[in-house]
Amino acid sequence: MKQIITIVILAFISLVNTIAQDFKRIDYLFDFGTTLSIPYKKTIEIWPDFDGHPQTDYSTNFGYFLEFMVSYNLNTNYAIGTGLNYNYGSLKVDNKITLFENKGNLTNSYLTLPLLIKYRLTDKIPISLSVGTYLSVLMGAHEKGTTYIDTAGIKFSDPNDPVLMEIEPEQKYNTDIKQDYSSMDYGLLIQLEYEFELKKGLKGIILSRFNYGLKNVITNDMLNYSIATEWKNYNMLIGFGVRL
Repeated sequence: MKQIITIVILAFISLVNTIAQDFKRIDYLFDFGTTLSIPYKKTIEIWPDFDGHPQTDYSTNFGYFLEFMVSYNLNTNYAIGTGLNYNYGSLKVDNKITLFENKGNLTNSYLTLPLLIKYRLTDKIPISLSVGTYLSVLMGAHEKGTTYIDTAGIKFSDPNDPVLMEIEPEQKYNTDIKQDYSSMDYGLLIQLEYEFELKKGLKGIILSRFNYGLKNVITNDMLNYSIATEWKNYNMLIGFGVRL
């Protein structure tokens, strides 16, 4: 009986040592990929009953992100992580006011601090679900594109008026609008992650994350080439990384 107990104890110690060798308490993740900004509102109008009223249409556009994360593994199923993320987002903007139409992109860049709690969904498939929050600092914001002027709609008594002749029907613009945005943003996030082994001690990661902004980031009721009284940042991140 003593021999059996001794064998069981030795087997248990051996199993614990094997698990301990495979289990890393801290790991590091470098990842990058594309962002897809999702409009908080697709269309904003002012005085819709009037012809030529101000109207801005927003649509999704692509950007990119770079990220470094540190994770602390509580056990084989749970971990907490944080790090730094640089996120460059873009939205397509089509703004119309009377005879003027501005078509271009509204871009912004943030330095983001995410905080995630990760749970591995199953031991058989290396898929993890993470939820958490983020805090972002605004780095820059611009509106850039082309202004189109319907010169045919401008009425002059003399069609050869020099003022009319000097009007360019297409004009480029690139405006810094950082002052129209709040310097901080915050919200919630959810992430799905798939892990695979590249080689011993090095794992590849495919991830998708959705950032759901909670703060109104507009401080100026009307931007230069788009109309907004309230705006929140929604974006999807899809990327690839390596975990050490």
